[in-house]
Amino acid sequence: MTKKRKTLGKRGEDVACIYLANEGAEIVERNWHCQAGEADVIARDGEDLVFIEVKTRSSVAAGFPEEAVGHKKRRRYEQIAMEYLFSHDLPSARIRFDVLALMISEKGQIFLKHHKDAFGVCE
Repeated sequence: MTKKRKTLGKRGEDVACIYLANEGAEIVERNWHCQAGEADVIARDGEDLVFIEVKTRSSVAAGFPEEAVGHKKRRRYEQIAMEYLFSHDLPSARIRFDVLALMISEKGQIFLKHHKDAFGVCE
């Protein structure tokens, strides 16, 4: 991954966390790693523990950001959630999977779309 892409991704995650906090969510973890992979953001939203994939792009040349969250990524997020729940002794927690799609222009304009409950287990 290029430095430019890493910087864009980090900026997207920062914006996503600010947005989530403004919406009343409590950020629990950022970039949580386990054997199955990495969850960009884990947050509490009321009773739900939310696993959030943040996708950030600077143009739609390769498609909209949320289009990059395919079947494989969804299955990986389910595995990550299971590892998180069991490692934190939360096996019966109510969970949700969201996608936050951001477009950040070169001029710094930000367009954000929050896909709540974007996918679920056994989809």
